[in-house]
Amino acid sequence: MKNRKHFLGILCALMANIIFGFSFIFSKMALSVSEPLIILAVRFTIAFLFLNVFLCLGVFKMKFKIFKNPTIWLMALAQPFLYFIFELYGLSLVSSALSGVIIALVPVAVMLMSALILKEKPTFLQWFFTIISIIGISVISIISNDGNKNHSLGIILLIVAVICAAIFNILSRKQSSATSPFERTYAMFFIGFVGFNIIAIMRYNTKFIPLVLNSFKHSEFIFAIFYLAVISSVLAFLIYNFATTNITVIEASSFSNIITVVTVLAGVFVLNESLSLWEYILCGMIIIGVWGVNWFVSPVKNRKK
Repeated sequence: MKNRKHFLGILCALMANIIFGFSFIFSKMALSVSEPLIILAVRFTIAFLFLNVFLCLGVFKMKFKIFKNPTIWLMALAQPFLYFIFELYGLSLVSSALSGVIIALVPVAVMLMSALILKEKPTFLQWFFTIISIIGISVISIISNDGNKNHSLGIILLIVAVICAAIFNILSRKQSSATSPFERTYAMFFIGFVGFNIIAIMRYNTKFIPLVLNSFKHSEFIFAIFYLAVISSVLAFLIYNFATTNITVIEASSFSNIITVVTVLAGVFVLNESLSLWEYILCGMIIIGVWGVNWFVSPVKNRKK
């Protein structure tokens, strides 16, 4: 943390993933009254509208040349569109234990791609602390296993989701010198808005509008969708894209493991779920792992000048 931008990048990555961690509670709330594809369509429609309001009010500026940038659109296709699709259907076919372990491999995939594509090579200690976090997540996932059977298709879908998340991280970092965090976020939500609405309309046909309207009859859906669209989408991805501009993707992606800790602790303090001493210790392991990845970074060669 040798300069202000690097510190802000670390802080933004942490804040974004804390927000993502709480989103699981609000997703459960929305799912109690609505369908997954309806939630995604409404979430990214509202998020995209908010970004356009900011744009019209002059809060952010955007160069429309990004529409001619294929790398930006590949990034936006990977996250949120393909990631959410593969994760959604993968989770339905895989137990919570195995799905938690697979999703925890995102930082590993980022490390490998970062070394090959960005030449931001992880140190030995970064690998070591990443493994510590993964062990913590794996054991917590096994403890909370829902007993569902694991289907090979679900495993494949979750692995593809991990690859999509890694591609997003790499391309967001790669484009950080050519585009602003807002421009990258705008492209992401444009793809999310168009893609999820098309899929939802194809899935539900004439029932699409009635399902959307019926969802808004429930106060818990309105409350949940506000958090998911405005806080967990617009705010979280804006600050995460800011983070990938100022710190390496290895550092930024390591904070994704914090999501597990936040989700577990939110279950305790918000949903009054119980937590054993071992689970608290495992959460501590995850936090130590994330700290280690960000503390033992190569001093110069891994930093973007």
